[in-house]
Amino acid sequence: MTRGGVRPVSATDLSNTGHVLLTRIARGDHFFGSALPLPADLAAELRVPEICVRSALDRLHDLGVLDRDAGHRLVVASRERWKVRHAEPGPGAVAAARQLRGEIRDGVHRVGHPLPPGRDLVRLLGLSPRDVRRALRDLAAEGLLALPVKGNAIVISSHPTPVPPAELLNPGMDGASC
Repeated sequence: MTRGGVRPVSATDLSNTGHVLLTRIARGDHFFGSALPLPADLAAELRVPEICVRSALDRLHDLGVLDRDAGHRLVVASRERWKVRHAEPGPGAVAAARQLRGEIRDGVHRVGHPLPPGRDLVRLLGLSPRDVRRALRDLAAEGLLALPVKGNAIVISSHPTPVPPAELLNPGMDGASC
């Protein structure tokens, strides 16, 4: 289903790294017009190879989510340019993320240690692989997990990265009327 010619992003549109970056952009970690960190810095932060980040950034550029400024840096494009939209997680993914977030916070899954394999999480949580995959991507976007190219998700923090306040997402819009 599309909304104004913009379709929801699908699992085949982006890699895990691409989904994590899109989620971070959609939640406001990087706002319209802001330059993204260098690919090497993003790779270190996400704990994935730089080539994976570069590939994800290229794909997000192709989908209109990113643009290049005069200095050829990648910047977040206005949402009107996006060819896809960030889809909100379904109830299963929300439930899986909530449970895993709580288990990480409570020390069931410790920082620096991998989570069980995805198929085990599917069984333990009683949810679909799609819901579990989405939950892992969302938790990675929150800064709780790293999603290596090979192997299980790794807990990298027990505290999610806070979402920026609305006034930072839309600077100069306080009290503005349209």
